[in-house]
Parts: sequence; C-alpha cells; structure tokens
Amino acid sequence: MNQIAINMYLPEDVLLEINALHIEGKTLEDKLKLNLSIGLFVSKDISLGKAAQLAGKSLSEFINILNHLNIPAIEYTEEMYEDDLKFMSNHESERPSV
Repeated sequence: MNQIAINMYLPEDVLLEINALHIEGKTLEDKLKLNLSIGLFVSKDISLGKAAQLAGKSLSEFINILNHLNIPAIEYTEEMYEDDLKFMSNHESERPSV
C-alpha cells in the first residue's frame, strides 16, 4: 500500500487536548489516525474495513475500539429487522426437520 505524507498545522491548545485524550495510540499520529478513521466511519464516508486500515488496526481491534466507545460497528435498522422477520416467516416451511 502506497502512503503519502502530509503536513498539518494545529493550534497548540488543540494539540494539547488531543494528546490528553485517553484514546488508544502511542503517538500523536496514531491518535489522529484513529480519531480520523472513527469520524469518517461514523459519518459513513468510508467503510468499516477502510476505517480499520486507516487506523492501522485489524478489523477485530477496530470493532473492539468502536464497542468501547459505544459506536455500533454494524447498523441494523428496524426496517432490516422487519425484513428478516418476514423472510423467516415466509421460509419457515423450508426448514429441514431434525
């Protein structure tokens, strides 16, 4: 994977606040990548897999971080639930007997 380096200027007080956050990451770069990946994922701008990649985490590590922050990794809406119930009801007779 090719990477591109960027330079970024931040106000000193913002930098201090970011460093003070109790988030995973040993370096400022790690913390910024993690926060950026979470923000982009929550806003639905990137997928879960891309967010994990950006954060430098495995998919399971990233999902655990989201869970710790009470951010759902998968959106399961009421409509999806209703569709699943309808599907199961319509296909009840197709289940093999045990």
